[in-house]
Amino acid sequence: MNYLGHCLLSVQTPSALMGSLWPDFAKRPEAEQCSTLFLQHFDRHQLIDQLTDTSPTLTPVRDYLRPTFRKTTPVVIDMLLDHHIALHWQSYSSLTLEQFAHNSYQQLSEFNEMALPIRLTQTIETMRNYNWFIAYRSPQGIEKALQGVAKRIRFTNPLTEQAATAVASTQRFKRQFDQHIDELCKHLELSL
Repeated sequence: MNYLGHCLLSVQTPSALMGSLWPDFAKRPEAEQCSTLFLQHFDRHQLIDQLTDTSPTLTPVRDYLRPTFRKTTPVVIDMLLDHHIALHWQSYSSLTLEQFAHNSYQQLSEFNEMALPIRLTQTIETMRNYNWFIAYRSPQGIEKALQGVAKRIRFTNPLTEQAATAVASTQRFKRQFDQHIDELCKHLELSL
């Protein structure tokens, strides 16, 4: 899962939300540097990534995407899961996606346990300014997000040219995405 999914599966507090995003930007802080809630959500992020990368439910998705996306397939799946969540948001929250996005951005801005890595600060600012969570709902928004990821990858990759192909596959795998999210919630003992 990408940012929207990690925030959805997080407690909606500054510490939990920041812990849910931190692993993509920096290593795990020492226990005396931050709250237990931050560390729990840091570890939750790692577990969600591991379960997503190895889920048998997502094997058909990986098999379908791998010939085109090769080693970027896990990244594409993470982005498509966020697109799926945004498209079917009413299945996951009683808040509107707009309310959830606003609340998440606000909570993240209130985090004050420790200094953020520069790249994380920049990402959160861009996320808020361009309202990524809302943008993930449209095919064009998720294509743009994939193209942005392509620029940050240090090796030649097909994400820019094949973004539309990836996004077009989202509906094809709706059942697998729904099932995977249900499985994550059961594993994490969450109810959405």
